[in-house]
Amino acid sequence: MRKRFKLWSGLAGLLLLAIALGGCLDGTPLAGVDHDSGQLPAYGLVTPREAAAVIQGLQGDSGFVLLDIRTEAEIEAGHISGASHLDFYGSMFEQDLQKLDRDMIYLIYCRSGNRTGQARTMMAGMGFSKVYDLAGGINAWNSLSYPICLGPLDAEHDCSGQYPPLEGI
Repeated sequence: MRKRFKLWSGLAGLLLLAIALGGCLDGTPLAGVDHDSGQLPAYGLVTPREAAAVIQGLQGDSGFVLLDIRTEAEIEAGHISGASHLDFYGSMFEQDLQKLDRDMIYLIYCRSGNRTGQARTMMAGMGFSKVYDLAGGINAWNSLSYPICLGPLDAEHDCSGQYPPLEGI
């Protein structure tokens, strides 16, 4: 009887773990698959290195939006150059998302990845299909010394850091 209980308890635990992990990834692959150009990762959760490739590959493209969804104070402490801003904690966040062009390509990031996971789910529900989500947020980006700028988005920036080489991404 005890063995049967332990077996069912263990199976139930594994099932809960699989559900939890599946929910975190939202069923979206972790990139590495070509979607248009043969060089960019698949839409969904991407590593900081893959996000750097997306930014480098789409920089200057009028169909690309780098979207920081942190607070203004967080942005001033460090952000990725070229970012636009919507405050996830702002009272109009969902309405502001609704106003965005669904045909654009978005790379969204926050501090640790929690807010972007929620925002990506919201965006998918609104019909957005071309969304990258920086895994680990700007914390993961910073840990690799990738380019970061200090100060508000609408001012001249003091930027430091370097993008990784595109080979091997």
